[in-house]
Amino acid sequence: MAVWRLDSGTAQDSHLLLEAAAQAFSRFNVHLAARLARAALETGGDFEAGELLATILMFSEQPDAALSVVESVRDEIDSDQRRSRWLTVRGLVSYWGLGRESAVHDLAKESPTVTDSGHRARVQAFEAIMRLHRRDSAEALRLSREIIDRPAAPVAARALAQCVVAHLAAAQGKLTRSARAIAGVVADAPQWRVEMPYLQLALELARGTRLTIAGDLEGIDALVADEFADLADAGDFRLGSGYLSVIRAQGARLRGQSAEALRGSLQACAALATSRVFAGLAHAERAYAAALRGDASESAAALADSDRTQTRGMAVLYPWREQARAWVAACAGDVEVAIKLLSDLATRLRADGFAGHEALALHDLVRLGCANLPVTWAADGSLSPGPDGSPGKDGSLSLGADGSLSLGAGAEPQTVAQRLSELTGVVDGPLVELMALHGRATADGAELMTVADAFARRGLLLYAADAAAMAALRLRTTKSPLAPEASAHLGDLLGRCDTLHTPALRAARPPLTEREREVARLAAAGVASKQIAEQLFLSARTVENHLQRVYRKLGITNRSELSHALQARAEP
Repeated sequence: MAVWRLDSGTAQDSHLLLEAAAQAFSRFNVHLAARLARAALETGGDFEAGELLATILMFSEQPDAALSVVESVRDEIDSDQRRSRWLTVRGLVSYWGLGRESAVHDLAKESPTVTDSGHRARVQAFEAIMRLHRRDSAEALRLSREIIDRPAAPVAARALAQCVVAHLAAAQGKLTRSARAIAGVVADAPQWRVEMPYLQLALELARGTRLTIAGDLEGIDALVADEFADLADAGDFRLGSGYLSVIRAQGARLRGQSAEALRGSLQACAALATSRVFAGLAHAERAYAAALRGDASESAAALADSDRTQTRGMAVLYPWREQARAWVAACAGDVEVAIKLLSDLATRLRADGFAGHEALALHDLVRLGCANLPVTWAADGSLSPGPDGSPGKDGSLSLGADGSLSLGAGAEPQTVAQRLSELTGVVDGPLVELMALHGRATADGAELMTVADAFARRGLLLYAADAAAMAALRLRTTKSPLAPEASAHLGDLLGRCDTLHTPALRAARPPLTEREREVARLAAAGVASKQIAEQLFLSARTVENHLQRVYRKLGITNRSELSHALQARAEP
């Protein structure tokens, strides 16, 4: 009805237009919502029309225009309700739209001016999520719990506080607690969606963090197939569609589908091109996907874009970006740098209490062959001091020339594998247990094959391929009779993946000369040695010599195993 009135030039009822604008925004149709809200303001709508229009403009990536509208209705603040709503929309625009970190302090300072505890809960909920995003976790959690326990707090404020709790719990590895908080927010959605539809972003960020840390591919599939994804795409709600593209890319990466991961991350980068919120994350995922494909140039460029677009106001995303940074280094051949980056990241995550993320970083070290790398903490759980009695300049531990982390007075050394085993009592779910098993199995080729199978059953083919590559290399090195089986298993796994280049896979792919590669491909295709010799203008004896060298390099004994072994090297 409102659109019909607008199109016919007869729109005079600001209340109808305002209600229609809120309805359109609740369906994430930002362009229609902005048109209706602007018409409501122009036809006599007061504070409520201005507040809604400013919010919509913020999510239309027009923060300067949004702030101008916010300021235009300042004089209409005549109640605690309006003051709370004005403060939150101004904070929303200033912090996420304009990147002003001071917005969180402004909000905290002005919160007491809202005397009604229920309306003040709305202001404090926004302060809590700002503090979460800037990595002030303790204060974010304190505020959120206070809001959740306040009977007068409105549903939307409690839901936003629950999103903070859910996100923090996921980062800390408390995945069951996170799931409960998420379920509560989802159950209350009919009560908060019209008033605060953009709360869906906080919900999806918490849910996406939990699912990716848990390695829950079915959950990721359900998330990106949810109604919100369709609505965000149809309504050009780019923050929503862009973030879901990041999650889709993360799921593809875990499945070993590097092309799909790169495609999803590029879609995210396009959707978030002007975003101050998730652009840095999108480019980091793009960097990770390119690194897995062995494209050092593209991965480095993507990481530079991530650094350029990342804002301090979204510091909570640092675990994903720093993991990507390590794999970009590994792709470039700087494995020692990658190990240092991941060691520092694990140290920082432990200091922040982000055990869920820490497990992922430690498992990356296992994948780089560093299960026995020492990591050191003081007896009280704090960072171990360096030789001069103080931690490193950035709060990290230093990696020595021998690849070990420096020990401090009173420190309790642990290896990466031991710390992962310890985290099985901290982080919920089966994935951390499997990662810990991977860490303990690095010297046992047969056990590594079991680990690879377990990862594969969960659909985590990236992890499965690395574990299988480590198994193949270990068994080949020890001349185990299981080496051909391990090589075949790795080939089967890689056949289910897209292009993958990791240090473990490179190590399991011994270099063949160009002539050895030619001979091996023909032999694997069933061409007899005599015909190979004729095609390549070699003697049959030379062909057999080449094949024997190929067999030794690949850890196999005959032609029947050659096809699988070449597939394990991603050789067609």
